[in-house]
Amino acid sequence: MSLWLTYGLLGAVAGPVVTVVGRCVALREPLSWSSAVRSDWAAILAASALLSLVLVEVAERRPAAAGAVSWLAIMGLLLASIDWACHRLPQTLVGTLLGGGVIQLGLAALVQHDGAGRLLQAGGALAAVFAVTVTMALVSPQGWGAGDVTLSATAAFFLGWFSWSHVAIGLGLALALGAVTFGVLRARRACWQGLQIPLGPALVFAPVCTILLM
Repeated sequence: MSLWLTYGLLGAVAGPVVTVVGRCVALREPLSWSSAVRSDWAAILAASALLSLVLVEVAERRPAAAGAVSWLAIMGLLLASIDWACHRLPQTLVGTLLGGGVIQLGLAALVQHDGAGRLLQAGGALAAVFAVTVTMALVSPQGWGAGDVTLSATAAFFLGWFSWSHVAIGLGLALALGAVTFGVLRARRACWQGLQIPLGPALVFAPVCTILLM
């Protein structure tokens, strides 16, 4: 079976899991079969189609790091859906995303001639972005939550595997998307009604796009 077909099927299978788990976490419900039955099937199909398309592109464009980037896309969609629904980024899930990335990129580093340098670069990006975002959270606690800080640093780890340019462009694009979302909602007076702007979707979408397109 070709690599792109394998990852396409993985995306199709991951879609329902992401949708059901995301709904349960957002509503603080226990994961059960009844929760799966009550899920929105249109959302499930959309998630499966999106992940299949993204993971096929990952397999085609980034075969050497396909596992790690696919993990970022799958777990990222889960976190983005939760943040959009209830403005939370559970630290357990962010930690799971980072842990899976460390394991997969660590294994990739063993078989690539420049793997050790890439892994060190990824760790440096994580540390640098964590320091910057913690400072921003201390200066503006209403704008940056703990989940935004840890997800930014985690995204920087994946981006840092490729280059510092990926880190700068990926996170810069995420901030730009967040600002545009805020501006659009404010123009429609949605923010005046106390609506919070979740940054999680931008912190997932922008890094994945950056990795695939650069």
